[in-house]
Amino acid sequence: QRQQQQQQQQQTKTTPPYPSIGPYLANVVKHKKMLTKVPPKAGPIKAILWDMDGTLLDTETLSDVAIYEALGIDIKIRETNHYKLPWDIKEPTLGKRGDEWVPMVIEYAVEHWGLSDPPHWNDMWNKQEAILNSYCSEVNECKGATALVKKLANLHVPMCIATSSRMASVEKKRLRHDRIFQHMQTIVTGEMVDRPKPQPDIYLEAARRMQVDPSECLVFEDSVAGCQAGKAAGCWVIAVPDIRMKDHSPFDGAADQILPDLTKFDAHAWLGLATQKPL
Repeated sequence: QRQQQQQQQQQTKTTPPYPSIGPYLANVVKHKKMLTKVPPKAGPIKAILWDMDGTLLDTETLSDVAIYEALGIDIKIRETNHYKLPWDIKEPTLGKRGDEWVPMVIEYAVEHWGLSDPPHWNDMWNKQEAILNSYCSEVNECKGATALVKKLANLHVPMCIATSSRMASVEKKRLRHDRIFQHMQTIVTGEMVDRPKPQPDIYLEAARRMQVDPSECLVFEDSVAGCQAGKAAGCWVIAVPDIRMKDHSPFDGAADQILPDLTKFDAHAWLGLATQKPL
């Protein structure tokens, strides 16, 4: 009897904590920094739903510059931060709609930068967006974005954009990137849904427009809030986080895979294609 008890204890110690999902999650437990394997039951994917800012287009740095300008923050503070928002305020605002992130930034500016006459959040949002739109000729793609979109289009994969930005801003940001936007069947923006990310509304609406069940959609996101929105909608989700984000644990339960950039996406595995040669 004692021998049986010892065997049971040994099995308890050596059994992976997620036996029903097998080696994929066992690998996640072992390598928490980057989830690089495709989940075993993923696919075939029938539509791809793209976030825009920080995922397809590298607008985040210019957005930070526009925030500093809109608030009139002292030039010394901007230079100290290399014209980027400090990560402790940048991270919680990623993926959120303006009516959420703008009040957060204003409160931060009052507390940390001595902003004495804070504007109304909506005025600040409009001003920041106008400044950012004036920089649109400088917006670059995120690494691998155009190439991946083109390859997916050649594979006849339906795609759309689901962004927290407003449509007027999207129209400005797309000016240099028609090679990306020409392959999108539709665009869903933040003002088209009642609830912003991390609520599922925007991805449910995107899937509805694409006439694909959310469980057959793959979401690309850079923010935790966006990944949570995709997962809440019932989609598969890939996170491509900001390189400044060293701890990926906030994506636990929200992202099925985490990639360093879009060039690492294995379309053949996710789309259920016959060949396993990566694109």
